[in-house]
Amino acid sequence: MSKRHPTSVGLANWPEIDRRLWSTAITNGEFLEPHGAAAHWSEATKLQVQKGYGKWIFHLVEEGSLSARSDSLPVERIDEDKLRSYLARLEDQGLATQTIASRITDLTEAIRVMHPGADISILKKLASTMQQRAIPSRKKHVRIKPPREIWQACLAFMVKCIRDNPNPNMYQASRYRDAMSLGLLAHRPLRRRNISNLELNAHLIIENGAWHCFIPGDETKDSLPINFILPESEDFCMVFDYYLRTVRQVLLRKSMLASNEVKNLQGALWISMRGGAMSGHAFYYSINRISEELLGAPINPHLLRDCAVSALSSDAPEYILAGSRILGHSSLNTTLSHYEQSSMLAAGFYLASAIENIQERALESSPPQQRDLPFTHFEDFTL
Repeated sequence: MSKRHPTSVGLANWPEIDRRLWSTAITNGEFLEPHGAAAHWSEATKLQVQKGYGKWIFHLVEEGSLSARSDSLPVERIDEDKLRSYLARLEDQGLATQTIASRITDLTEAIRVMHPGADISILKKLASTMQQRAIPSRKKHVRIKPPREIWQACLAFMVKCIRDNPNPNMYQASRYRDAMSLGLLAHRPLRRRNISNLELNAHLIIENGAWHCFIPGDETKDSLPINFILPESEDFCMVFDYYLRTVRQVLLRKSMLASNEVKNLQGALWISMRGGAMSGHAFYYSINRISEELLGAPINPHLLRDCAVSALSSDAPEYILAGSRILGHSSLNTTLSHYEQSSMLAAGFYLASAIENIQERALESSPPQQRDLPFTHFEDFTL
């Protein structure tokens, strides 16, 4: 296997001034000192931007415009010529336009938090332009499914499992668990980290027959708490109760529980086939796997959030403000700009309807002997 050529510079090899400014940006201030501009970011976001900025450092070194002992400020290295050559390098690497747009966004965010208040309009403009021109590598809107359709597929699968496998083995229990988690996500589209980490008698507590979920702000991306009740429909309660009393117990290698014992359950909601809490990665792949089996295409946990808001904006636009809190967004703009796919779905529906109408009119106007000939290709008629 050939060795990959590096395209990034690790933090330890950044110029000293860059390391110092970045450290200040991501660190909480001590007593009476302000926090860094990126101190509130999640660790994942910090790491992403750090890696992205490392690619900019790599470019400057390769271009010969930066040395390890450079004392120039990061913001002073930004100019049109360097940005043009950076874009050319990213394109030469064969990166998708969406990935290139992300690299520019990482650079913009790094400079912004390292130099709060500095004029970085050239970077912001470039980042905006690249995002507008980016072509998604995957056609996300094609995979959008109505949450009701997702839930019905999960419900049918689980009911069949209960009927066919009243005493499930480990494999059967794991597939039921996956359908249950996908069905719950269709109702409550939490971020993967939050739903995969749910714990009974911690985040989930049953009161008066209803399951209440509370996730504190220190566990959410936007630091705002999430509070809701699980669906109270008869169907959901039946399959969720079966998961807790039977399926989860099988995965834990324990005996089935009586109904009155459910309220005393503790520990992770989602259990792996090894008997411990599922990891975030395992949860992600289980959702992809079961959704492809039940719906014909993989739908990852993040895409389920798109499904929820698209359905809300299409079926009940008067409640679109609720979409921000469903997804844990502090801004409605984030919800609409990143997740709202209903306009694309509607466009596809109207296009299909228009084609059907054209076909019908063509059949009506054709000679009788030709009316039984079906349209098999788009070339068979003209718009």
